[in-house]
Amino acid sequence: MYGAKSSSRSTGLFFVLCALMLLLAMLSQQVWATGARGAARSALAPLEQTMTSAAAQVDRVVSIFGDVSALHAENAKLRAADEQQRRQIVELQAAAKENAHLRQALDFQKSSGHRLVAADVIGAGPDELTRTMEIDRGTADGVKPGMVVVTGAGLLGRVREAGPHAANVQTLADPQSRVNVYLSKSGLQGTVAGGQASLALDLPHAIGVTASNGDWVLTSGVGGSYPRGLVVGEIATIAHRDTSTSDLAEVAWVNEPANVSFVLVITDFTPS
Repeated sequence: MYGAKSSSRSTGLFFVLCALMLLLAMLSQQVWATGARGAARSALAPLEQTMTSAAAQVDRVVSIFGDVSALHAENAKLRAADEQQRRQIVELQAAAKENAHLRQALDFQKSSGHRLVAADVIGAGPDELTRTMEIDRGTADGVKPGMVVVTGAGLLGRVREAGPHAANVQTLADPQSRVNVYLSKSGLQGTVAGGQASLALDLPHAIGVTASNGDWVLTSGVGGSYPRGLVVGEIATIAHRDTSTSDLAEVAWVNEPANVSFVLVITDFTPS
């Protein structure tokens, strides 16, 4: 009984609501309801503008995020292209330097009058203090300990040890290295000693003759350790010592082991 009454009330309420909705729809279309509709529109206008503005802001934000993403992608492409270009420039510069060294070596080979064996540098020696380097030619190629090693620029050092297919070269930078030299302009003779920072030249005093910056230093052949006329370097600075029997000069070496990748071994000169 109670269930039937409840169902009846629900059904009645439903029909009442439907009737009210129909009535409201009819009234809203009447002429006298025009003012109410206008008031409603006026009341809702600010809300509509706010919603429209918010939608525009959302569109702008989305557009900005899209632009930023596109800029990031474009910047990534530009960075990749720039890195590739820099790498190509470095490779071209290295190739140009290598070609220059090879041309120098070829010119030396043509003008020296010596028999030479060409070799590539394959590594530095095990001890940094001795300033040595490894080359890919050995006794099987006619390379023996004591042989003089040069580059196209000038004297590098001598072979210290040699195996069948590789050899160890002691460079002039080794503190134990010594080479007798003369100066191309003044003719003064002295001895160049190796060192970690630079090559040092000890020049005995000679009456009426002095050395100067820019004078070329060449092997003199005195003592028979090296052939005469190999370029060692150029005088960079010189300290004249009135209280000593010699002057001390710093020699700018024509070879820097770190930059040498190709050498020539003189095979027809036997040091005495």
